Amino acid sequence: MANREEFLKSIRHRTRTGKYKPTHAPDIAWTSKGEPREREPIQDPPARFLEELEALEGRGERTGSMEEARDYVLSLAREKGAKLLVRWDDEELEALGVDDPLKEAGVEVAVWRGLDDFREVAGEADIGLTTAEWAVAETGSLVLTGGPGRGRTVALLPPTHVAVVPIDRLLSTVPEAIEKYAGAEGLPPNVCFHTGPSRSGDIEMSLTIGMHGPGEVRVVLVG
Repeated sequence: MANREEFLKSIRHRTRTGKYKPTHAPDIAWTSKGEPREREPIQDPPARFLEELEALEGRGERTGSMEEARDYVLSLAREKGAKLLVRWDDEELEALGVDDPLKEAGVEVAVWRGLDDFREVAGEADIGLTTAEWAVAETGSLVLTGGPGRGRTVALLPPTHVAVVPIDRLLSTVPEAIEKYAGAEGLPPNVCFHTGPSRSGDIEMSLTIGMHGPGEVRVVLVG
């Protein structure tokens, strides 16, 4: 066993600023200190978002249309051998038109509005399908808001979470996303930033993926 000094040295080494930063985003993205520092403009937000998501071990795809996004979801369900997909009761996901093709492929589709026991169904699902209120390029984050038909467990309990997001909801920075809700009236019941697959760390700084949320996150940017 290492002596006390070696142990403390190891802790200091592991916790120094930026040592275990999961993305390429600046530290100030989440916790700025003092006066805000100058940010370099993000020249290509979609490319940056996909880069940050992949740095977090998520996977992203940009499609030109909702039809291509529908094909992506269908292909993923086949790839995973999915038996059950649960999705939000959302107009955009209705317009995606993936329910019937999934059923034809042998995948049961459960829609949030028609469920008696939301958590049980979400816990048994192979894939959870949602949209997102916003996506943030500099951190690869999704901003999900709860409300009628938009249960949180759809994005948390299935092992694979898929979000279909129109490109016009892509923001460059975290402050831009926060400003969308600053001083707003009629806030949603909850606003959550989801950044890549679930990561859980223990006292030895060992990361486990998918322990307290989806182990796989896929984002489809449409447009």
